[in-house]
Amino acid sequence: MLHFISLSRKTGAKRCIRLGILAVILFSCATSFGAETTKKNVIGAVTLQHVGNNVELSISGSTEPTYTIYELFKPSRIVVDIAESELETNKSFALPADSKIQLKTESIQNGNPPVTRFEFALPHSYAFTTKQDKNNIIISIANFTQSEKQNTSIGSADLSAGADKATSKSIDKQLPQINPLAPVDEAPTAATAMEENFNFSGYNKEHITVDFYKIDLHNVFRLLREVSGVNIVVDESVAGSLTLALNDVPWDFALDIILNLKNLQKEERFNTIVIHPKSKVFDWPERAVDNLSFEADENVATEESLVIQQQQNVSPVIVEAKKLIAKGRHAEQKGNIETAAGLYEQALKKWPKNGRLANKLAAIYLVQLRQNAKAAYFADKALKIDNKNTSAALNAAIAHANMKENVLAQQYFDQSINTGKPSSAALLSYAAFSEQSSQYEAAIKLLLKHDQIYGQTLESMIARARTLDKKGDKSQATRVYQAIMLAGFRVPPDLRKFITERTHSSQIK
Repeated sequence: MLHFISLSRKTGAKRCIRLGILAVILFSCATSFGAETTKKNVIGAVTLQHVGNNVELSISGSTEPTYTIYELFKPSRIVVDIAESELETNKSFALPADSKIQLKTESIQNGNPPVTRFEFALPHSYAFTTKQDKNNIIISIANFTQSEKQNTSIGSADLSAGADKATSKSIDKQLPQINPLAPVDEAPTAATAMEENFNFSGYNKEHITVDFYKIDLHNVFRLLREVSGVNIVVDESVAGSLTLALNDVPWDFALDIILNLKNLQKEERFNTIVIHPKSKVFDWPERAVDNLSFEADENVATEESLVIQQQQNVSPVIVEAKKLIAKGRHAEQKGNIETAAGLYEQALKKWPKNGRLANKLAAIYLVQLRQNAKAAYFADKALKIDNKNTSAALNAAIAHANMKENVLAQQYFDQSINTGKPSSAALLSYAAFSEQSSQYEAAIKLLLKHDQIYGQTLESMIARARTLDKKGDKSQATRVYQAIMLAGFRVPPDLRKFITERTHSSQIK
């Protein structure tokens, strides 16, 4: 049997990170825990200490805790939920008044199991790490003291004053670069939080920060359902608990880590992910029409008859191609990518009009096997089957750009956005290509079009600021950097430092 996880969302709230309903939710506060503990964890103290420029918050209990930690924004706060716990009576849990961190505690008894919530309100978002030390939960907030000193020195003056003065430091050496056209084996920079949308690694979903400790797997998948907005179906035989701490990673990357740790696999189709043990096989329903109506209808009967006839007339060659595709998918799931590509190629020879298969081969050769020429070859095959396949056009554009064939790359990029609603990846990648080709006006137009369709993202704002810098419009670039800091995004520490120094330097000048 399968458990179907489907948590309702109000219309328009699916992308709550972009719409600002909770501004940026890096993990759901509707957390439930796995196995109940038999003994209450009595929380005796919450302390704060300075360690260099960092601040350490410690929650001390009477037993080893079962907990979840996540981050919320507007206002920024770190939330810790500890299962089966209570506050020690006659104890004060307030933090020092001059710490600039406010603590709020709350007992939530209607959950399963009940939790005690510790909510630490911060002046703004910070990078932080967590760890468990016996009965203690320790949260280390990076560069808290230094950041607060810098904020105090800047004060409340208008940051746009003097913004037309450029910083004397080289932007290219400080600002994390977005380079979708770099070779796949290029070493990543220190701050890659904004790169995943452009390097075609396959991990381009919303970022999360999460810390699980002995949490039931089904509750973990339920939380990922809330973050992702996709339906998640979990096989009944999936069981166990999980301890995991991840900071600022795409949720689909976190899901793959969990699947690998627990020897599970996923099947994805139609906004639905099915999770089951690797030893099992899941067969998707062939036709959704079976679920539409159970009423006797002459038109439905005629359609059913036609479908049966079509199935009976399927060429034996196509049947063989489907078998090869199934073998290729199995090899791909096992990580045997070259074997999978070989099987897919055999299937395409038998089924040459399968444009989706041709484009799948293009994506495999582009991303995983790093063979740009073959990626371009199969993307072109897909386009010959369907010249409106914008995904294939984008794969072809990236492959040709990687081979420095810029004229062909631009033609395919044009084709990739030649639709009523170009994909976010196509617009951002074309903008990055234009920027690298010193076509700054074209890059800015593409980024503005992206923001009109999808709204401003951290990636698009950074790309626009960097393009303005390269174009020589330092004043406008600085304004965009300032807007990034006020937009509520989770900004990587090195980028935050760069923007703070830049705006501060502009004020002084």
